[in-house]
Amino acid sequence: MKEPALSRKQYTFAWLGLLGLTLLNTLIAFVNLGVWNTVIEIGIATIMASLVAGFLMHALYETKVVRIVVAGGVIWFLIFMTLTLGDYMTRGWLPFPGK
Repeated sequence: MKEPALSRKQYTFAWLGLLGLTLLNTLIAFVNLGVWNTVIEIGIATIMASLVAGFLMHALYETKVVRIVVAGGVIWFLIFMTLTLGDYMTRGWLPFPGK
């Protein structure tokens, strides 16, 4: 059987990083930053997802095919977010019928 790509020390640092980011995410939720709360928390969630995918799922240490699949998933996510935000931002441009 193949040896794990990461040592226990790296797993521990990844876990501590996730724990610290979760704490930071929770503490920021109690601070009123207006619209920036959502932006900051989505940024923290993106960093956490990158830690999970890169280290705990070994995506950083896999073959190029796995990296291409991960990149494809990120590209699809960005396409869907662009379409969703485009729809959301343009909803008030047209008047409602009958008003």
